[in-house]
Amino acid sequence: MKIVGIAGVFLRRSYVHRLLEAVALELPEPADIDVWDGLEAMPPLRRGRLPAEAAELCRTLVAADALVIVAPEHSLLPPQLAHALGWASSPMAGGALVGKPAAVVTSCVGPHEAMWTQTKLHRLLTSGGAIVHRADLPVRPGIRQFDIIGRLADPLARDRLRPALRAVCAMAREARATKAAHRVAHQATLTSTEAERVVSGPVVSGPAVSGPAVSGPAVSGPAVSGPAVSGPVVSGSVASEPVASEPF
Repeated sequence: MKIVGIAGVFLRRSYVHRLLEAVALELPEPADIDVWDGLEAMPPLRRGRLPAEAAELCRTLVAADALVIVAPEHSLLPPQLAHALGWASSPMAGGALVGKPAAVVTSCVGPHEAMWTQTKLHRLLTSGGAIVHRADLPVRPGIRQFDIIGRLADPLARDRLRPALRAVCAMAREARATKAAHRVAHQATLTSTEAERVVSGPVVSGPAVSGPAVSGPAVSGPAVSGPAVSGPVVSGSVASEPVASEPF
């Protein structure tokens, strides 16, 4: 599982960055955390084409299964984080956040600060189509908040964090399974279509070949009718002997 992690500050070894590393240790299943660190160079949202910095963020989000943002209190929230999420939510981003499970983890001194941070980030993420889960960790920033291996030292803080991470991972896992099922179904359709094409073969329809109609002349010999053979009608004269008249 691939998860993009964004720390809402610039300093690499700040408390918020260390908290992001601690969040990775609390994930309920193995995952690759890709920490995106292009926040400082993110330009403000404006009309026109997607800038290179925003395009790189959108490509990272599209390739990931989920997103985790660790943010400081509202008064320390850098405007570049809002710029980044604004670009990722814009129509030019091609739906980089649509359906993406996201966890917003805040670490603030007071609960009201966490509320303002969560409200702002929730609005930005959901406007792009992300599904947001929240975890508020009311811990005061300080180095003693982590143990020797970098985990949150306070077990109560870990307990507050885990439900949001479980929900995000479950959604990401379900989305991966759905995509895999769609790929299998699509491949099966292609295979079936190819098999049908091979079995039936291409339909060859050349021009209709019809030779010229051979009809010889009607052979009818001349009507052989010999001359009517009728011998001459022999009609002899009726021979009548002369009647001998006796003398008186």
